Amino acid sequence: MVGRMRAEMRVAVASSDGIIVNQHFGRADTFYIYELSEGSHRLLEMRKGRPLWPGGEHDEGDLAEAVELLADCDKVFVLQIGRGAETALLEKEVEPVETRGFIDEVLEEYIQKNGRKGTVCQVES
Repeated sequence: MVGRMRAEMRVAVASSDGIIVNQHFGRADTFYIYELSEGSHRLLEMRKGRPLWPGGEHDEGDLAEAVELLADCDKVFVLQIGRGAETALLEKEVEPVETRGFIDEVLEEYIQKNGRKGTVCQVES
């Protein structure tokens, strides 16, 4: 099981507009940070980063910086993620979840299926 156990869970969402999960991890420059608790979620903040692959090139320093931006989160919801970024996040105990859909619906579905367990989940919206 990946993630830290506590009453609340902090998750990041890769989104270009704060409405839909629609960004590949490597292309995302904005992450919306939510707190999930039993039966609800709330937006905490928006974090700006630098896309890893704006022109198709990246380096390990960029990846480390992107992972550190989300190191206090339990999960990150993304449209897609590459294997290297997935491994780097998992090493920091941040679990990537590939999904698509409206953020509110994705998070509500996740809470309904998982509550506070912090278990691995593939969300289908």
